[in-house]
Amino acid sequence: MTRLVLISDLHFGREDPELLRPLLAAIDEARPDLVVMAGDFVQRARNTQFEPAARFMADIGRPWLGVPGNHDIPLFNLFLRLVDPYRAYRRWIADDLEPMLELDHALVLGLNTSDPLAHQRGRVSETDIRRIGERIAAAGERLPVIVAHHPFHHTPDIEKKLMVGAPRALDHWADCGPHIILSGHLHQWLFEPFIRRKGANMTLQLHCGTGLSKRLRGQPNDFAILDCAPREVVVTRMVADEDGFRRAERTSCTVGETGWTRQDVPGLPLAGEDYAERRRAGRV
Repeated sequence: MTRLVLISDLHFGREDPELLRPLLAAIDEARPDLVVMAGDFVQRARNTQFEPAARFMADIGRPWLGVPGNHDIPLFNLFLRLVDPYRAYRRWIADDLEPMLELDHALVLGLNTSDPLAHQRGRVSETDIRRIGERIAAAGERLPVIVAHHPFHHTPDIEKKLMVGAPRALDHWADCGPHIILSGHLHQWLFEPFIRRKGANMTLQLHCGTGLSKRLRGQPNDFAILDCAPREVVVTRMVADEDGFRRAERTSCTVGETGWTRQDVPGLPLAGEDYAERRRAGRV
């Protein structure tokens, strides 16, 4: 399996400094092959906020990739927002706004859903819908993992508007093959299959909450560990408490002829040395 760690909505400028070291330690203990960051590195797209965000990502000490969120582009500097909205992001975080990386068992596809013409609401273009669909269809023995800031589906209690183009994207991608979408934005945890099609075509959605922000919406700070195989993913939620981050729940999803099915897994997932030893032995 390929192990990913998903973090989101760090919001440097409104981060909780007491969580910096615990989050780094928990990520290090998980020993991921790749860390993915689903946008909102900072609170107000200022250099003074991007600098510590970039330093934090470097301190992870492992390969990582990320995509911008709506907070990563200027809000009050309207000229820069319209003319060069990603100037600071490209300086401090990455020049590539939609990175892609092939791993042993996962194809990670970055998607920039931030929209400089909107305050919060995201957008996915028809060009991106086709591009991602082609990647899903050609993924072969790798699980396609889409990383975006904005979710493609909301539960009824969410007040924020759904991203422009999301329904069209979900309809098209569901016909391209099984995949998983990783997102943030809502500061809430949700993991579920939400599109069903005849055969093996189904989308899994994982909303991660905020790793560091003080802006909590009734849920604790958290992040996710994903163990990915071509037709299976095991997701572990890690939540913050007074002692750092602890394992809260574990869910396994597999793809069969009727699509994705999920099962809550009792007990705690393996991490650190135990996980590494079992992986070398071919038992995970």
